[in-house]
Amino acid sequence: MKRLKIGIIGCGLITQVEHLPNLLALPELFEVVGVVDPSAKVRRALAERYGVGTFPTADDLFTRELDCVVIATPDAYHVELTIAALGRGLNVFVEKPLGYDPADADRVISARDAAKRVVQLGYMKRFDPAYLALCDLMHRHGGRLKAVNVEVFDPDFWPFTAHRTVHLGDDVPENLIRENGSKRAEQIERALGFAPSRDGAKGFAGPLCSSIVHDVNLVAGALAAIGETIAEPKGATLFDDDAGVSAIATASNGAPISLNWHTVPKLAWYSERLTFAFEDAVFELKFPSPYLNHQPTELIERRSDGLHLSETLHRPSYEEPFVTEMRAFHAAANAGRSDKNTVEDARRDIALLVAFARLALAHEATP
Repeated sequence: MKRLKIGIIGCGLITQVEHLPNLLALPELFEVVGVVDPSAKVRRALAERYGVGTFPTADDLFTRELDCVVIATPDAYHVELTIAALGRGLNVFVEKPLGYDPADADRVISARDAAKRVVQLGYMKRFDPAYLALCDLMHRHGGRLKAVNVEVFDPDFWPFTAHRTVHLGDDVPENLIRENGSKRAEQIERALGFAPSRDGAKGFAGPLCSSIVHDVNLVAGALAAIGETIAEPKGATLFDDDAGVSAIATASNGAPISLNWHTVPKLAWYSERLTFAFEDAVFELKFPSPYLNHQPTELIERRSDGLHLSETLHRPSYEEPFVTEMRAFHAAANAGRSDKNTVEDARRDIALLVAFARLALAHEATP
């Protein structure tokens, strides 16, 4: 397959810790043409460390010969940059969330189809070996789903990147910071149909769209393995100042789905558990912090024969999902099609998150 010329737009934490080093470690698949960031400090540091070309704007990068781009900017720029890249005939890997509004996903779908290019979302956990094994176990089990529970406690990145060299862009021009805030506010208001409070906007953009979006996507994929879907959102609560979210939905067979994500900002501990309960079996995933590479997710299978309970720990491999997703992107771009982590998947996820936000903030929408 063809070696692809790739550029990266946005060089924050996820690019510095994952995307840039991972792409450089795949020289048989990718040639990194350059990276984009508005911070001169970040550009200088990455050029010195990795020897890559750097650019202050995406338009500067677009003047170079490229096959594809990674978009890892602040979320409010994802849609417009994806459409701009597609307009130049490039394949796109874009971080989650794609955006805040399902209508924007529709615009991306139209641009992708017109360009006949691939757009892949950065849902790396869909490539986790234990998650893939879970989907296979559930498919082969074939019983009726009783309940799904998601529980996440997240201190953010600081305990898991302290040993890494990360350069902070504290010299980003003030006008760009204001522009990002304005774009985000406008997109959130358009998505929800009203202007939420400060805490409401932070809760929608953070705990929902930036964090539990991963788990919504994982649950949707696992349910698809048994012919079910997330059918109807029932309720949601956003806790003040970006502290967390609790939401309830039902699966298409009526099974309850409970989703909880909360911050533990002063505790160096991360916990993410997804549990799928059947009448005669329970399958549980325990994810490590995403910033700890090659740390295997635990898949625990619980069954019983009468009073005899057995627990099986599955560890399919130490393969790193952040690397696997880039291998998959390379294969999809070369094939000209992708059936994993598509814009349609992102649209479904965004629509559910908007519905949860409207339920949680209904009191703010009332005149």
